[in-house]
Amino acid sequence: MVQEQYWKELHQLKTHINFIELQLEKAEKIDRIIKVVLAIASSSSIGAWAIWNQFSWIWASIIAFSQVTSAINQFLPYKSRIKEYTSLLHELDELMIQAEFKWHAIADGKFTATEINKARFEIRSAKQKSLKKNIQITIPTNSKLHAQAEASATEYLNNFYA
Repeated sequence: MVQEQYWKELHQLKTHINFIELQLEKAEKIDRIIKVVLAIASSSSIGAWAIWNQFSWIWASIIAFSQVTSAINQFLPYKSRIKEYTSLLHELDELMIQAEFKWHAIADGKFTATEINKARFEIRSAKQKSLKKNIQITIPTNSKLHAQAEASATEYLNNFYA
């Protein structure tokens, strides 16, 4: 029974790691899109304005849009999410390695029920400390990404431990 609880904690940890990785990929993608759009809008609008003077109001609007987006970009959460998720992932990956290492001894019956329970709560506690240390913003919920993360965790653990 306590072995099963430890296994579930291990699965939950791997799911959290996968979810944060997916959130990191999403934040990086959005940040990259914003930067590319700003770069294209700024450089192409100035050149187009010089070429097609009769549509200068369109180009002026594009430049104004890019300037406003550039100004508010620093207040969007994507840059800080990238930094925070990256730091969190390093710590959670290390925790996962330690938890998997303990799993081998637990599965072999080398730990008592009390020791397994203690190990399970050590995972939980370390995960919570990492979250408090690294995450200063809210992690957005996303059912689709969570389902992907859980499926990936199940696949990973089945590949290595089933």
